Amino acid sequence: MLSCEDDRGLPGEAYTSHSVFAWERHRLWRTDWVCVGRESRLAEPGSQRTEQVSGVGVLLVRDATGEPRAFLNSCRHRGHELVRPGCEVRRSTIWCAYHAWVYRLDGSLRNAPRFESDDPDDLGLVPVRCARWGGWLFVDLSGTAPDLEDTVGNLDQTLAPYETGTLSTVAAREYDVAANWKLIVENYLECYHCPSTHPELSRVQRTEGGEDFPSTGLWLGGLLDLRNSATSMSLDGSGADWDFPLLDADRTRQVCYHALLPNLFITAHHDYLVTHRLAPLDVGRTRVVCEWLFPPALVTAGTDTSYAVEFWDHTNAQDWAACESVQRGVSVPGYVPGPLAPEESALRAFLRLYSDACRDDLPLGAGLQTGGGIRP
Repeated sequence: MLSCEDDRGLPGEAYTSHSVFAWERHRLWRTDWVCVGRESRLAEPGSQRTEQVSGVGVLLVRDATGEPRAFLNSCRHRGHELVRPGCEVRRSTIWCAYHAWVYRLDGSLRNAPRFESDDPDDLGLVPVRCARWGGWLFVDLSGTAPDLEDTVGNLDQTLAPYETGTLSTVAAREYDVAANWKLIVENYLECYHCPSTHPELSRVQRTEGGEDFPSTGLWLGGLLDLRNSATSMSLDGSGADWDFPLLDADRTRQVCYHALLPNLFITAHHDYLVTHRLAPLDVGRTRVVCEWLFPPALVTAGTDTSYAVEFWDHTNAQDWAACESVQRGVSVPGYVPGPLAPEESALRAFLRLYSDACRDDLPLGAGLQTGGGIRP
């Protein structure tokens, strides 16, 4: 099985093999909690939208009581999609355009024209386990993952000062990256590449002397300090003269990186958050949705948030180019992974977690069943 040995990276096969990618979809992405975006995108009862989760169409719905629900995006009659991929609608019912079957917002069958069934309750939509945390929605396709609170672990306390559930999305970008999803995770978890890859970032944030967070859930991360000349993460180091009120003095000068596996990155600054949500499309292709989240106080005040959007859009482009280059490099016949640098401790923890999952044929979060966690 795939493994990283002697503090080295994974073999090229981990990023190029279609059979490995198929295994990951089945054992990792369909058996752990996967983030499907901000709950606020389901603004009102009847709001409906779709997400592709590891190749499976999932319909997200706000029901009549205001609760979020998830179902397979497939009519129980002939399997026609209920809402087209990428679309958002608001209706009082869930409706199939093929043969006009109608479902209530709780997924139960309401009407099937010219069709009789002895047990209509058996023809409701297939539910998908759904949960919310911090303003985000998550789904578990298997229905067997540990409780979401166990997966999140102490990340809840770590992010508490930012009150993530109250934040507003001020901008979003979608990127199609020609790289395996793990390379994007690996890139996020280390700043060893920052001085050479991100000159603008390196002028406003220190790239050495960071500190890893202790984790009791399925997440990894750490922090780095702003440089003395910078007040925020922006191209010129300036930003909103505002701090999250619950942050202590040290944290207002730190940039905190959190990767909630397998697919949500949360980067917290003293004045805003930027998130990245991964969706593997193929062995060498990943869709990344980036969102900029600001506190209501700044949004209401009409604060110009372009400094954050411009900075991270520029930084993202640098990261995607680097990841795509690595994808091409690991695809070369004869590629041999090299040693990890001392600064790559969080990356090392991820690779070991992944290797353990491969070796034991288990989900990434399997250790949480016994109270385990990730401790870099």
